[in-house]
Amino acid sequence: MSAREAITRALFPSGLNVVGVTSVARWDEVSTPARRGAVIAPWARSILVVGSGGSALWDAFLADLRRDVSGLVSEPHPLDAFVRRSVTAADVVLGASRRAWFWSSAEAEVHLDFRMLAHLAGLGSAGRLGLLMHPEFGPWQGLRAACFIEDELAADPPGGPDLCAGCPAPCLAACPGGAFPDGRWSVDACTAFRLSSSDCAATCHARDACPAGAAHRYSPEEVRYHTDRATGRRWIRAYLGLPEGADAFDGVGPYWGSWRSKVDVKGGDLE
Repeated sequence: MSAREAITRALFPSGLNVVGVTSVARWDEVSTPARRGAVIAPWARSILVVGSGGSALWDAFLADLRRDVSGLVSEPHPLDAFVRRSVTAADVVLGASRRAWFWSSAEAEVHLDFRMLAHLAGLGSAGRLGLLMHPEFGPWQGLRAACFIEDELAADPPGGPDLCAGCPAPCLAACPGGAFPDGRWSVDACTAFRLSSSDCAATCHARDACPAGAAHRYSPEEVRYHTDRATGRRWIRAYLGLPEGADAFDGVGPYWGSWRSKVDVKGGDLE
């Protein structure tokens, strides 16, 4: 069994159900110098990119909390912590191969452009929404982790079908903040509107209007958690039957207005 097959099987029960492969050489062609494999993992030849499609990760996360509420009450970022625990447990199947894991979270020690990584690994193409559009899950895909590994694995063709081609773009009409001034999502316009209005506090109207992968849309509770962690965390406490005082954290993020200074997302053009 290849390393890719082994880690895919091991991660699947945790809802990490999307895995792609690219080469370090391909990544180094587009990455910023400080993020190249030659710098952060000079012995690596391949990169396993891990994501989650649809609600599988959220369902596995809630099931884990039902078994042990410490996954919530002792973690400032419980979903990210669940991903790390799941990946760490699955990592054993990679055997003796030298490797290093990197995380798609604001608190990661090394920030990589996961959208570019996933594109190179065949997990989707760029869309109007500014998200990578997975062939099956559309915009309902989360990018979670990447493993730089010394093994030379068969790489996937980059990109994927253009799911926005021929689409009447209901996302543009649904956006209350005018975040598509040129027909494509503008992070600056979106951020400015979110900082001045609560209209998108519970969801992204444009993403919800996208017809691609509609059967895999996140639940309202999961969307709420991603867009407003404090409110989402309160919902989880109520779901678990926990009193407010049982949780050591209020819930923080997402980091609108500050995440661009925290995360280096430069890595080339997906087009």
